[in-house]
Amino acid sequence: MKQLIYPIIFCLAVLGNINNAIADTFKNELKHYKKIDLPYTSNDITKYYWEDEAGGLHISPNSKMPFRFSAKEFSYKPSLVRIPLKYSFYFPAVYFNYKNITYKGIIFMTHIDNDEPIFYFQLNSYDKKGNFIDAIMLDERYSAEGEVLRWSDFKILTDGQIIVNQMEQMLIDDDMEFKNGDIHFLTKNIYQMSSTGIFKKVKETIIYDRYN
Repeated sequence: MKQLIYPIIFCLAVLGNINNAIADTFKNELKHYKKIDLPYTSNDITKYYWEDEAGGLHISPNSKMPFRFSAKEFSYKPSLVRIPLKYSFYFPAVYFNYKNITYKGIIFMTHIDNDEPIFYFQLNSYDKKGNFIDAIMLDERYSAEGEVLRWSDFKILTDGQIIVNQMEQMLIDDDMEFKNGDIHFLTKNIYQMSSTGIFKKVKETIIYDRYN
């Protein structure tokens, strides 16, 4: 029996050291993020992207080194994502704590098949040890073939409630009903940050659907 105890103790010690190393790495990574206080809104992320004279979308110059998604982060589909394209790297942006859960806001950009760029602002949740829990897409900004600009206006409130309004703006005249410059509220989504780190859906309201 004693011969079995020592290997078990050794394994537990190694596992404990690994967990501590992961937690320390997570804390060190937070140094690359700006700590924020709530509320936080879509107006606060405008510094992370810009449009050229032709309306092309670009990610703002960032002196920070990009981070690679973990396997779990990479394979996870965030809530509210409209176009789930995969990209291996992201840039750190902001973080805050709520009910012992750490939330990190990250930015990245990728392209649709027609080479149109998409700017993403995503909020991830992590436990004290830095283990990934959940994700929600707060902004997904892109031009659909130069005809419609789609994006989301969001608010993260001090009570942990997240309000995301998915929007679109017409960029061309489209028959007699849709005019260049028209702005439509598509859906209003309300989520709640929980003590477990899960983004709990409270309500979804479809405000406008041009296809029905």
